[in-house]
Amino acid sequence: MPTKLNYALYDVFTSTRFLGNPLAIVSVPTSANLTQEQKQLIAREFNLSETTFVHDSQDNGSSFRTDIFTPHEELPFAGHPTVGTGFHLLSTIQSARNDVTLNIKAGSTPVHRLSEPDRGVKLQIPVDFKIHPSFSQVDVKQFQPKLSPSDYIHGDGAEPIVSIVKGMNFFLVELASVDALSRMNTYGADIHVPTSHLGAWARVTGDTENMFVYAFVQTSEGKVRARMFGWPGFEDPATGSAACTLGGYLASKKGAGKWRFEVTQGVEMGRKSEIMVFAQIDEGGKVEKIELAGEAVKVMEGILEV
Repeated sequence: MPTKLNYALYDVFTSTRFLGNPLAIVSVPTSANLTQEQKQLIAREFNLSETTFVHDSQDNGSSFRTDIFTPHEELPFAGHPTVGTGFHLLSTIQSARNDVTLNIKAGSTPVHRLSEPDRGVKLQIPVDFKIHPSFSQVDVKQFQPKLSPSDYIHGDGAEPIVSIVKGMNFFLVELASVDALSRMNTYGADIHVPTSHLGAWARVTGDTENMFVYAFVQTSEGKVRARMFGWPGFEDPATGSAACTLGGYLASKKGAGKWRFEVTQGVEMGRKSEIMVFAQIDEGGKVEKIELAGEAVKVMEGILEV
């Protein structure tokens, strides 16, 4: 007999169904004995940017082991599945609580229900922040034929690589206008950098690592438009980890203090998403704390068989 698992699908970083970024949340009872290989197959079947697997709580509902998978690999952290899973738990089996902890690969992550009039959830994310030396990878711009050097803030020069935690690394490519952002297309090949450039923050053990490209425009003080590109042909409607990486990077440039950023992503895909990032920088210029906030809405639920 196949094992039956309950799942729910949410649109995250929106309060409107069919906008935001879809997320599948699979409940894994203790009796299921689901392997990591099976989780990867299920994530591939959903074929969403991420799928989470929430195991039964071992401490009366205070915390839940949560695994995050893309269709291709397991991730130590990602913002949109963390927000969506926390929202799901606080809306369903933990509806009487105002907080819950997700034990993900990057560390224990408390999620808090926002107080009225705000809606949604807020979480302090695990941070092992690193701004690497800028790197010139010709494919980052060569695969964007509709853009010229004048469309990039750094022209035809190198672009910064920034990590939010070990294993989550992004090219942060700043553009000069929203029009330039709209002219970008998905990449036709993986964007590689040497793992030696990433050091201890590399996600893989080989010679090169496939990179995410987070392109953005600062439209006004504290407000950003962004797009996130991954493997060939892929664009993500909302990427909390990338937004947090960008928030930490921009806040580092501003200096000591508490900074807030409103990141709008997914517009060009017809999946507008609203992501809130709060970054705190200490007197030494170090990223001390990053918080991520957003809403979610349930779209469907069902049962899958393994």
